[in-house]
Amino acid sequence: MNKTLVCGTSLVLLVTASVHAQRTESEETPEFTLNQLETSIQHVFEMIDADENGSITLEEIDLLREDSDEPLTRDELVSRSRRLGLINHYFRTDEEINRFEVGDVNSDRSMTREEFENLRSNIRTHRLKLGLQVLDSNKNGNVEADEFAAHLEAFDEWDSDGDGALNRKEMSEIPELHRIQIELNRPMFNLRAEAEVDYYIAEHERRAAAGQDESPTRRLPPIFTSGAAASIDELREASKNTFNLLDANNSGSITLNEIDIAKELIEGEEKLPTEKLAELRRRSEVISYTFMNVEEKIDNFEVADTNHNGTLSETEFDKMSSTVRTHILQLGLDSFDTDNNGSVVLSEFSAHLDNIEEVDDDGDGYLSPEEMHEVSDFRVNMDVHVYQSEAFGREREPEAQSRVN
Repeated sequence: MNKTLVCGTSLVLLVTASVHAQRTESEETPEFTLNQLETSIQHVFEMIDADENGSITLEEIDLLREDSDEPLTRDELVSRSRRLGLINHYFRTDEEINRFEVGDVNSDRSMTREEFENLRSNIRTHRLKLGLQVLDSNKNGNVEADEFAAHLEAFDEWDSDGDGALNRKEMSEIPELHRIQIELNRPMFNLRAEAEVDYYIAEHERRAAAGQDESPTRRLPPIFTSGAAASIDELREASKNTFNLLDANNSGSITLNEIDIAKELIEGEEKLPTEKLAELRRRSEVISYTFMNVEEKIDNFEVADTNHNGTLSETEFDKMSSTVRTHILQLGLDSFDTDNNGSVVLSEFSAHLDNIEEVDDDGDGYLSPEEMHEVSDFRVNMDVHVYQSEAFGREREPEAQSRVN
């Protein structure tokens, strides 16, 4: 177990729910005095001020810059998770940034591979620096305790009845209540950090025991009706229906232009009528599952470097997402295109079902959930998804018709 387990951690909502569940319905919302909030914020400050010198520096909040292969104990993971949660809460910023400019460290208007590989950490550092600057009112590059707790100066404004404590009504009227959420719920935050780490440790051990890949590359569509068997004949029909959906111009073949529809979908969100937009979204979902599931490892930098000069211009960087997406779609299309003519016909699209009867162990013409476990081709999973979606739609038709009548 190493620190990477929690580096990308997002707070687990189930944990929050379980903590809330420990409260009884009759429990009254507590009131908070200024002294209580100041004590709480001081404790938070001390947790982030790792060197205990009375000020918080960029180095102390940029935890993910730390590079160590040494495994962390559970207590160390919990402490780190708490600090990360506090840092993300108090130093986050919604200020828009130019990702290319942040990544272009030497400001030469091009991004080298090294700069690209450091992009995420540089952006995180930049955002933390902006968050620190917001709190650093004396602009000395650090955040002292009084600056960290400066938002509590508005306490008298929040305490509208002047009784020296914040009640539920007063708290509900605080414009930026999220600013003091940690102070109000510090015990719960601490419990959540512990439960979060325990959850990830358990999940890590479960996946390791099951021999599962830590980061699966294939995204499978959800099975619409769990536990239902799928007719092999109707699976082939579902595959044909999927093909027809993707063959937008009804030419009898699927081309790259017909599946590279990200721009069309964005524009359609504002222009298309509801029925047409729903069909386009459906196409987009099927395209994602069918053509974006490639096994080949993609070098985003190399793909985005369209002029092959070893660096990314700002234009290449800005177009990276669409360039990489198109590249992956082409790879996905190529995996079906057995005659290499640049398009996919129905026989190529459904070839994975040619010998599907071999999986039907009991020979009843249906694939049971147990038999599906033997299928390694993710495209069959897609066919089952389409088949069961259509079956669900057929079941709902009488109900929908009765509403009309």
